[in-house]
Amino acid sequence: MDDEKFIAGLNGKNEAAWQQLYMEYYAPLCAYAERLAKGNWGVEDIVQDCMLELWNSSFQFPNVKALTAWLYQVVYNRTLNAMRDRANSHRLLEGYAREMYSEDEAVDFAAEETAVARLRKALRELTRQQQEIIRLTLDGMKVKEVAEALGVSDNTVKMQKKRAYTTLRDRLRKSWNVLLVFFFKKR
Repeated sequence: MDDEKFIAGLNGKNEAAWQQLYMEYYAPLCAYAERLAKGNWGVEDIVQDCMLELWNSSFQFPNVKALTAWLYQVVYNRTLNAMRDRANSHRLLEGYAREMYSEDEAVDFAAEETAVARLRKALRELTRQQQEIIRLTLDGMKVKEVAEALGVSDNTVKMQKKRAYTTLRDRLRKSWNVLLVFFFKKR
């Protein structure tokens, strides 16, 4: 089919002209879109959409050059739009992933704060001597050093320490796992 008959056939929605259009333009337009997009994601859909737009339009092309220019321009625009949409989708998904991570961090933070608040409350319920023994122990002092600092026997420190830990375990039974995770995460 010569160029004049081809254009007249396209303008008149002739099936043979449309088959020729497909045979001559589809693969090169896909290659063009793929080169623009730097990959094969969705380029066939883009070209098919352009062909469908042409079919549904009332465009009347004066010659093959005008048709070719129109097709390549539409494929170019659609490919850039698809690339922009894809980039926006990735940013949206990354933002959502960061937001999810932030929510997880907030939940962890809330759990830690709740557990620490319970620990502080349980520590306040200990006797003054037990509180002091626990504080000095956590500061790294040995039983003998704690006993000397407080002016009590080693056995008193051991016994008060055991009672304090038992009281804390009872009071913090529900929060114990969270406290352990929090404690080891901070180290």
